[in-house]
Amino acid sequence: MLSYKEYDNAQAVEIVLKGRVSTEEFDTIAKKLEAFIKRHGQVRVLEVIQDFEGMDAGAFWHDVKFSLRHLHDFSRLAVVVNPDVHHLWSALVAPFISCEVEHFPPDEVDAARDWLMWPEGAADV
Repeated sequence: MLSYKEYDNAQAVEIVLKGRVSTEEFDTIAKKLEAFIKRHGQVRVLEVIQDFEGMDAGAFWHDVKFSLRHLHDFSRLAVVVNPDVHHLWSALVAPFISCEVEHFPPDEVDAARDWLMWPEGAADV
């Protein structure tokens, strides 16, 4: 299951992944995200991964194609995930991402959202 929320004022989206993701679900969210990218240019993404069981083969293939098309369309990425999964995710995806990326444990969704929304170039206080 995927859920999707837009924050137009921050040029950010929040995507929650739970259970197993179908191709139809992925394609629906991808269309929304592509429209958001078209409106804003580079965007920020908060990805919250909870009890994720994977995706069907079609969704995986569509995800790969989407990611390759939009490699440079993300300015900041916050990933909320179990630390064990974080290492696997980093090994697979990190070499292809050029934006700022931060990982947060499952109990720090608010901290991840705060980091994501923090203005670029603003000094940490």
